Amino acid sequence: MRLVFFGSSKESSEVLNKLLNDDFKVDLVVTQDSKASGRGLRISVTPVEKVAKTKNLEVTNGNDLFQEDQIKKLIKRNPDLFVVAAYGKILPKAILKIPRLGTINIHPSMLPLFRGPSPVATAILEGVGSTGVTIMLLDEGMDTGPIIKQSDAITLRGDEKCSELSRMLFEIGGNLLIDSIRDFERGVIQTTGQDESLATLTKLIRSSDGEINWNEKAIKIYRLMRAFDEWPGIYTFWEGKRLKIIDMEITENTHWVIEPGRVVKKGKNMFIGTGSGPLKILSLQLEGRRTITGNQFLVGYHSIVGSTLPT
Repeated sequence: MRLVFFGSSKESSEVLNKLLNDDFKVDLVVTQDSKASGRGLRISVTPVEKVAKTKNLEVTNGNDLFQEDQIKKLIKRNPDLFVVAAYGKILPKAILKIPRLGTINIHPSMLPLFRGPSPVATAILEGVGSTGVTIMLLDEGMDTGPIIKQSDAITLRGDEKCSELSRMLFEIGGNLLIDSIRDFERGVIQTTGQDESLATLTKLIRSSDGEINWNEKAIKIYRLMRAFDEWPGIYTFWEGKRLKIIDMEITENTHWVIEPGRVVKKGKNMFIGTGSGPLKILSLQLEGRRTITGNQFLVGYHSIVGSTLPT
């Protein structure tokens, strides 16, 4: 079975490792562009590219691959199956039709729920009680292809952050993926069409989505923090500087009323008012500074107490 692997994220690099540890032949790895990041503008490669290079696998840039001459080269490789795991780009028809058996994808939701680019974050934002992972065949639509396998429903505690939940789902998805490829090898693959009447669609998350509106209810802001923990993070502004809220918890005293956005010190702890109850700030980061606890922030920046953050 000749595979081409498409992936970019930390989670997809673990899926690639699973495939290689199970002795699947990965003929080519496709990942997103290297990027210049940090103060020194160092070139940063994706986690998938790092794994591929340590395993001496051929790696290509996704943008290069979509050029006509590169597509022809890929056709000549005669791949059996394309495997996609958190690649980050939609594959065009010219790519999808190349592999003999099709293109298989890990999608971290119970399709047809939460199609699109942000299924894990959206599940947290909407406060659903459970989620799961789907192995599917890609078609030209947005996660509309037939389902191969699905996990059992995974009950959520209500405090998972997106990074944690993503790791869990792709761990499960990687195992289901291997089972599915084995089914392809044995010629016993079966698929089920999606029920379009149940479909929901998620949106592309942007940096601006992380700005906090303190007029919102505490639970909504808490979910925002959990959903955006790795990117884009959530933030507000104080004295003209961006103030990232890294971690928080909902207080038990729902009868304690604080004006939305107002910063209050109680004991040694920092609280900020919302449209419902106050939120206890556990850690935060002022622009240009390191992350510190709410208690430490009150000591170093005591003037924030009593101020009202923008809503």
